[in-house]
Formats: sequence, C-alpha cells, structure tokens
Amino acid sequence: ALMKLVLAILVTVAILGAVVPAVYAQETKPINLALFDPVQIFKNDVAIKGFRFNLIYGKSAAMTGLDIGLVNWVTGETKGIQWGLINNTMGNFTGWQTGPVGITGGHMLGIQTGWLASINGSGKGLQWSAVTISDDFIGLQLGIVNYAVELHGIQIGLLNIIKNGGMLPFFPIFNFSFDK
Repeated sequence: ALMKLVLAILVTVAILGAVVPAVYAQETKPINLALFDPVQIFKNDVAIKGFRFNLIYGKSAAMTGLDIGLVNWVTGETKGIQWGLINNTMGNFTGWQTGPVGITGGHMLGIQTGWLASINGSGKGLQWSAVTISDDFIGLQLGIVNYAVELHGIQIGLLNIIKNGGMLPFFPIFNFSFDK
C-alpha cells in the first residue's frame, strides 16, 4: 500500500511537472509539490505564492503562504506559516514557523516554535522551544535553555543566558534585559 502511494505521488508530480509549467509561465508560482529536491513541480529557484507541500524535502527561492512538509527549505524570504519537521528559511521570516526544528538565517518577525530548537539571526516576537537561540531578539524567549547575544525582553526557562547585558549574564528561571 505504501509503495502504491509513493508511485501515485511520483506519477502525479511528473504529470504536473510537465503540464503546470506550460500553463503558468511566470516568475512566481501558486503551488508546488515536492517528493524531494529536484523531484518537484517547479525548480528550486522559483518563488511560491500560495501553497507548497514537501513530502520529504522541498526547496524554493521564496515562499508566501502555507509551507508544509518534512523538510521545508527556502533560500530567500518566507511570509506565512511554515510547518514541518525541519523548517529552514535562509532569509527573513514573517509569520509562524513551527515543528521540532526552526531556523531563520535572517530576521524573524512573529512566532517561532520548535519542540527541539528555534534559531534565528535576529527576531521580534515569541520564540518558544526546548532551546531558543538568537543573536539579537526583542520579545519573549520561552524554553529549557534560552540564549541571546543581545536581548530586549524576557527569557523564561531553566537556563537563561544573555551574552551582552541582562540582569545577569546567566540566571535560572528568568532573565531580562531592556538595555537596547
């Protein structure tokens, strides 16, 4: 039964990959389906505005809308909801990123939740995970271990670290800094 499902998905992706690109001859596409990159309807240098489903691993240049899958990878900017086991936006992220691991290489604006880790270059909003990491964060970090190089906000967790500033560089239960 699983083999039939995988075969049906492969055939669907192959057919859509042949038909849909001819219908939509534009830079931004409304939908993308991926088994794994490069077995996806549109190549990984295309931006998606709408819906993307990644059965195993999908990669796009940018994503606006709903991004669902095991591994969701965006080389540019994401706006919307990214929901998967591993979410990685190399550019800026606006919206809600959730799953065991969430990574934003640029600036995260919104909510970043992860069962294991939530990591961003800089952020504003809520970061909630077992481990939260940010170079520069404004808002609330909730986790077992919270780490920020710079923080303008509050950390609540077992181990709270603010490298520059803060009530103390390290403090259990909570820490805060409003120095920025």
